[in-house]
Amino acid sequence: MARFQALTSPVLDSELDRLREEMGLRDNQKAELLREIAALASWVVAQARAGRIVEARGPDGVEVLRHPAVDTRGVLGRIVLPPDEADRLEALLDSDAGPSAEVQATLRRLSDPDRRPPKLRWPDR
Repeated sequence: MARFQALTSPVLDSELDRLREEMGLRDNQKAELLREIAALASWVVAQARAGRIVEARGPDGVEVLRHPAVDTRGVLGRIVLPPDEADRLEALLDSDAGPSAEVQATLRRLSDPDRRPPKLRWPDR
């Protein structure tokens, strides 16, 4: 079996610990927790790719999961570039220029250890 180690932020560590405790797993079962989370995420993405809607049913009604990771209208779709745009993209990828200042700033924000993950939004019906 492949070995996997992840550098996690304090926010992610506390969330994983909370989930581990809720699921009744021991301290040394973080790998099992991550495996289960990956299996759940894989199932959700597969359902979205198949055009299905993931819902949560409860006493207050039905809530539909809306999240950019499972939005099949954009992220999972195929992008077709016109020939001139494809040529521009090829030139950019072949150049030795680094990322722009805006991209570097975005990457710094994403790698900030105090960054909070995006909230899942379950709209009311």
